[in-house]
Amino acid sequence: MSGYRFLLSGKWLLWFLLACAAAAVAVYLGGWQMDRNDHLVGENAKITQNYRADPLTGDEAAAQFTALDERLTWHPVTLTGEYLTEDQVLVRNRPQDGRVGYEVLVPFRTQDGDVVVLDRGWIPTGSAANGMPDEVPAPPAGEVTVTARLQPGEPAVDRGAPEGQIATIDLEELRERWGLPIGTAAFAEVFAEDPAPAVAPVPPPEPEIDSGPHLSYSLQWYAFAALFFVAYGYAARQQARNDEWDRQYAAEMEHHLSQFYDEDGTYIGEGDEELVIRQMEMADDMPPHLKSLMRPKPQRRRTRPTWEDEEDALLDALERDAAGSGRADR
Repeated sequence: MSGYRFLLSGKWLLWFLLACAAAAVAVYLGGWQMDRNDHLVGENAKITQNYRADPLTGDEAAAQFTALDERLTWHPVTLTGEYLTEDQVLVRNRPQDGRVGYEVLVPFRTQDGDVVVLDRGWIPTGSAANGMPDEVPAPPAGEVTVTARLQPGEPAVDRGAPEGQIATIDLEELRERWGLPIGTAAFAEVFAEDPAPAVAPVPPPEPEIDSGPHLSYSLQWYAFAALFFVAYGYAARQQARNDEWDRQYAAEMEHHLSQFYDEDGTYIGEGDEELVIRQMEMADDMPPHLKSLMRPKPQRRRTRPTWEDEEDALLDALERDAAGSGRADR
């Protein structure tokens, strides 16, 4: 291990710390991507289990709007009551089918007196220059039975909206806006009304089940974390080999030049001593990047002899035969 003592130098300790820091960041990002993948797996499971389940009814359905069980997201509920149409609002900037439009929110009072928020569906932006919808379909009047799917409320945003509109489905904001004791844990997306209106907003499309690339990204980040140490080890191995080649080169030069002087330091060479001295100075002062030019190149191992090897072997055999015949004649 003496060839790796350079690893204790400040330079190589710094490289090791950088590799550790880079690996730690990669592991963190890998875990972050894995968490996102786990979240999507959980959401996909909710869609699969709940989207076409039998609707919740009565108190069980109403209770979800005040204390939503996250496992019941996308689960249908059936409610009977009446729309409070005077408090209807539009949620702006909602794209669907390649167009920008609005979602229509209306408070709904059930037969038991609970007030919940229902999203009746999507309407497109109108043709007028002001960006408003041409018409907002009215909900059925009187007693209505609706079937809708549960959704958690959306976070608040620091963005305003024109009169009669909101920027996000922030249930706390809607409670303050309407002054009604609405449930703030969930709202529901309507997909059926009885009696059915003549014209209704477009219901939301069925969600896609897609886990995305997060799992593969996570594995890539974990692989990067390992590769940082592989790269560090490879660089250390190359440095050790380069140092060994430098020592071999210096030893070979010293052996080569020693033949020009005896033990007393007297010059015994046949050529000009000045040239030998210049060679010695060049060997002592040669920087590593020039010494690397003298390092041996790794030889590729041949698995079978070339035709030149076969020819040399044949000539050697003929010479041995000739030499043997000459000794026999004598």
